[in-house]
Amino acid sequence: MVSLYVYPKTGEPFTCVLERDRTSVGRTLENDLSLPDQFCSSRHALIAATDEGYVIRDLGSKNGVFVNGKKIQLETELKKGDEVLLGSTRIIFDQEAATRIEMVEGPPGLGEYNTIIGVRDILKKPAVETATRTQPQAVDLERLRREQKFLSVLNEVSQALIYHLPLDQLLDHIMDLISQNIPMDRGVLMLREGDPAQLIPKVVRIVSPGLKNQNIQVSRTILNTAMARNSSILLSDVQSDSQFKEQASVVRSNVRTAMCVPLWNNQEIIGIVYADRASPVNPFTEDDLKLLTLLANVAAVKIENARLIEQALEKCRMEREMAVAAQIQRNLLPREAPRLEKFDVCGANKGCFQIGGDYYDFIPLESGRLGIAIADVSGCGVGPALLMASLRASLRAEVGPRHDLTGMAARLNDFVHQSSESHTYITFFFGELDTETGEMTFVNAGHNPPIVLDGKGGLQRLESTGFCLGMFPGVAYGAGSVRLGPGALLCLYTDGITEGRSVGNEEYGEDRLQALLKENMGLAVPGIMEKIFAEVRSHTSCADPSDDMTLVLVKRVG
Repeated sequence: MVSLYVYPKTGEPFTCVLERDRTSVGRTLENDLSLPDQFCSSRHALIAATDEGYVIRDLGSKNGVFVNGKKIQLETELKKGDEVLLGSTRIIFDQEAATRIEMVEGPPGLGEYNTIIGVRDILKKPAVETATRTQPQAVDLERLRREQKFLSVLNEVSQALIYHLPLDQLLDHIMDLISQNIPMDRGVLMLREGDPAQLIPKVVRIVSPGLKNQNIQVSRTILNTAMARNSSILLSDVQSDSQFKEQASVVRSNVRTAMCVPLWNNQEIIGIVYADRASPVNPFTEDDLKLLTLLANVAAVKIENARLIEQALEKCRMEREMAVAAQIQRNLLPREAPRLEKFDVCGANKGCFQIGGDYYDFIPLESGRLGIAIADVSGCGVGPALLMASLRASLRAEVGPRHDLTGMAARLNDFVHQSSESHTYITFFFGELDTETGEMTFVNAGHNPPIVLDGKGGLQRLESTGFCLGMFPGVAYGAGSVRLGPGALLCLYTDGITEGRSVGNEEYGEDRLQALLKENMGLAVPGIMEKIFAEVRSHTSCADPSDDMTLVLVKRVG
């Protein structure tokens, strides 16, 4: 059932459940919801149910209907938490009014009216007396009763906090336990978050019904002092203290006594617990301050443990999602090399992370031709992987009967430029190989020049024919051509191969790659590929690769 939470300017707040499809609101008793408010019209507004939810309509009231501070003219949809003002009466739709925490400037100094105790002094165990006494000491029964109470409460709280809860639920649970054991009227638990770290209110507890419609004003000076000194602070009878007479915000809030205690996890302060009391009958005592400090310390350790558990769970979740993403990306790469009569072909990708921005592909074309692609998105990780997937989809949509190679490159460039940040680009090579004659036309958009070795030891580099994809819009690309004769070897690679560094920071380099290719021309392409990966691993001393590595080898047999 949907409810209206009504907060009159005078009198106690109350709740009205919307049991009818149409609920009239106004000053007279004939309304479904009668508001004793002199600024309300006799029939002020109508709240009606619709198929989508609820709407509110002004029935011609004198002072108007305001939703979230704006006067409505037409029928207006109501959403959970919307604030409606009718006259001087505030109504929250289907949600209790949230108490706001206001940071105010506190008293300039801490005088004799304050009790300030270091948290470490409260937490440390009393020294054990070892001196031999000739006369027995009188037993302090009151002190024993207080210590017994502390131990009982701490044991109860510790038992209640044994099981892991999600952080939001844990914070709520902690404030429930504090309000059950500390005679407070209101309390706030704040945690340090952000960079730079700031105190963010997480849980508010209003124990006294009369204070539910009031904001909580907390002194920045008191908070900063508690954190700077790692000390618990008790402010006693602040209404009567002359130094607080000038603090109008404190007087308006009717605070008689307040406590501020750091959430210290034995290593650092992660937050603050603030509690106050308006009743002069039962003010906070030093024992309350010590007990709240002990509870806050137990809570701080539990909060830190909960954060670590949630971080571990989040890490496991991310690892599972990354594993799924890695599998999806592997599925975007060729499952197997094409089987050709005159050419041996193979390709492989080895990422430095689970997913990356390297890409290679074999795309069958008409008239016995084969499209061979290799690309490298700048950067590593999720972003480049997503852009790589987009490039693959765009490339496969572009190639087709009678497609224009240079025009395709220009359109891919504009697509990448529009789809990525200004600092992101893609090096890209695409060749169309005639599998019968060995002729290959290509575009090279800023990619590492592929290496072609002919059967007689000659070497050719397929240089760039245009800028990297995505660097500038409206770029024109040229095309190149090469012929792979009998025994020729084509090697396409990404810079993760040639830029692999040794312990002494020396790159593997293109010269080593060329020499290795010449030495192993007689091997089948899978054997050559394994030799390259093994030598790069040896050069880098088996260190984790700093970039993705991709290789494509094409060798003409005979």
